[in-house]
Amino acid sequence: MADRGKKKKKKKTVAGRIQNIILFLAIICFLGSAGYLIKYYWDGYQAEKTVEDLRGLIDDNTVVSEAAPGEAAEDDMSKVFARLYALNNDFVGWLSIEGTNIDYPVVHTPDDPEFYLRRNFHGEAETAGTLFVDYRSTLNPASANVIIYGHNMKNKTMFYELLNYQDKSFYEEHKNITFDTLYGRGEYEIVAVIKSKAYGINEDVFKYYDFIDANTEEEFDEIMQNIRRLQLYDTGVESRFGDRLITLSTCEYSQTDGRFAVIARKTNVN
Repeated sequence: MADRGKKKKKKKTVAGRIQNIILFLAIICFLGSAGYLIKYYWDGYQAEKTVEDLRGLIDDNTVVSEAAPGEAAEDDMSKVFARLYALNNDFVGWLSIEGTNIDYPVVHTPDDPEFYLRRNFHGEAETAGTLFVDYRSTLNPASANVIIYGHNMKNKTMFYELLNYQDKSFYEEHKNITFDTLYGRGEYEIVAVIKSKAYGINEDVFKYYDFIDANTEEEFDEIMQNIRRLQLYDTGVESRFGDRLITLSTCEYSQTDGRFAVIARKTNVN
């Protein structure tokens, strides 16, 4: 009887140790997750604070001549963004959509395509990153399509609100995008809202993120037909060969490697 009691006590002791280990591991996991979330949202707060400071450096008092594209417009815009460009020579413009939180500087590093993927405007490590232009796109002269990438952040910053365009009623209230660059003002109207995914290099399928230029009208029309096949709804806005487009691209999580993009055409002359 005494041996049986000792065995039971030993089993309870072992079970208690296992429970304590499990509890300890659970606490570690909880603290790790909590720490990650705190850092994630703190980084988001810091990122927005940085951007708010940068907004204050835009010279809104400079008058940009809409009737004088080219060198005159570039000269005016260089004054508008002079302080931002002085801070960071990778800066190329400012993107905004009225009525949303999308209101950010845009950078371009053709020789180091994803440098700003996890860095802020000052080049410091930051989860939210900075909006950046595809290394293959050009701004002066502008390629047929300028692709701008941004993260879909859970704290509702960067390109998070882009996914609101899944709802056509949101599109109806936010049809226009502003992308002012060092080379001129940019007003755009949305042509299409699409869902796609990141495909493998060898997959023979239309990849919207590979559309940078179209050399012929036939090539452009084929690209637009592919975009129309992916669109979530008809905006009623047509795009023709010779239009200057921007594509805002981010991740979406309804599928593996999902991508979400808004494509818009330039409406002003310069």
